[in-house]
Amino acid sequence: MANVFVRSPFYVSVKDLGGTASYAILTITIDGSTVYTLRKDIVSSWATFEIAELLRDYLDLEYDDTNLHVTHSKPYSTSLQRYTSAGSTVGLPSVASGFIIDAYGLFLEGANPTTTRGYMQSNDVIYRLGDSDIRVPVDRNNTTEVSFVYNGNVVYTKSISTSTDYVFEYVSNSTQAYDSFADRVRSLGGEYETNNCIEEFLSEYEIFNVDEIHISTTDGLRVVQVNTIDECRYTPAKISFVNRWGALQDLWFFKKSVQQLDITKEEYKRFAVGLSGTYDTRVHPRKTYNVQGQKKITLNTGFVDESYNDLVEELLQSEQVWMEQDSIITPMVVDTKSLTYKTSVNDRLVDYALSFSYAYDNIQNIR
Repeated sequence: MANVFVRSPFYVSVKDLGGTASYAILTITIDGSTVYTLRKDIVSSWATFEIAELLRDYLDLEYDDTNLHVTHSKPYSTSLQRYTSAGSTVGLPSVASGFIIDAYGLFLEGANPTTTRGYMQSNDVIYRLGDSDIRVPVDRNNTTEVSFVYNGNVVYTKSISTSTDYVFEYVSNSTQAYDSFADRVRSLGGEYETNNCIEEFLSEYEIFNVDEIHISTTDGLRVVQVNTIDECRYTPAKISFVNRWGALQDLWFFKKSVQQLDITKEEYKRFAVGLSGTYDTRVHPRKTYNVQGQKKITLNTGFVDESYNDLVEELLQSEQVWMEQDSIITPMVVDTKSLTYKTSVNDRLVDYALSFSYAYDNIQNIR
């Protein structure tokens, strides 16, 4: 079953070969329910419908640790039937079915982009924080198995079964997607108290050792290299975003982060003199109101492989972004609006600094 990219236009068309049809009716079904019935006159032997925006209305991507896959795709079907001016059917309907995902194609790929790839990321090199899990998205209908490998030995394998209900499965080398031992303890209801012995142990032994991921897909075996980074000076942040394939993807920023707070406010000058012609020196003649703060943060990847050009490109063009830092997940907006592609030839060492805004006002004003 094909995947429809709903961030790019998707056209459904039918041709009247015999010259007897006057119009066509398109029926769109999503998740088993008929949601649209569209009619269009046949002009110059063709009736063409653009349906991507209609389909996208039924995707509501959420960040949910327990059911990540549920809202990230929907099964759909279309039936396009020709009719005469008297309302009689002409021939058999043209039918199609598959899944809708929040993906997009590139201009040079042409119209109606789709994919049958199994590994739903563009990069074959992943950087992860030491002692944290890895989460990779795969297409259930085009992937059979995902294996996590360390020093040539398979440490964990997950078999992937097909599905008629959804596309994505997020496979982790941890049964629970914890980013650290402390996260694991807290999520299970325990209290984590650090001390020198625990820190020395955790710095010496990795909980989720992996250096390669082998993904068996219908297009063959994909081997993804995993580089583990231990960072003791800065507080790393994990950015999760919906990539060009419509999947949630993780990207670690390991180095220096800088936060700032931008303030907006309004003011007016008010009359402060009383009836007696005097005024209170403790009263503000210039009155401030509607004060609000907007937090921002700049993150640095550290030195990475130049294949991250594609990854950063997808992040800048994503419409759904979250950040996890110190076990707190927050919605974000990417402020960086341009990308200078870096290569090891031109830049020797490749690293990126990106700016983000928190996707909410600092003072709670949700009404």
